[in-house]
Amino acid sequence: MKYKVEILPSAWEDLKKIEDYYAIQFDVSTAIKVSDHILDTIERLEEYPDSGSLTPDKWLNDKGYRMVICKKHIAIYRWIEDTVFIYHIADTQTEYTKLFF
Repeated sequence: MKYKVEILPSAWEDLKKIEDYYAIQFDVSTAIKVSDHILDTIERLEEYPDSGSLTPDKWLNDKGYRMVICKKHIAIYRWIEDTVFIYHIADTQTEYTKLFF
């Protein structure tokens, strides 16, 4: 079964900020590679929505959130019925769990 993956506006905004950072710090080509890798990782959730792992935050885990790691970034999502909702995309070295509070 294929699941629908819906990237919410907050996650698109996160991805745009990541792209901007890499474009400024490196170049546009690098920004596109990073963005494509994140989107490719998220796309795998269409087939394997339970492939992500628990987050480091108990509250998020209790609410059903999971995460997938995309090299230096993570995508935090919830799987509800036949849809995977992507809530945030963040650098793994930030306090990304605070994005929910």
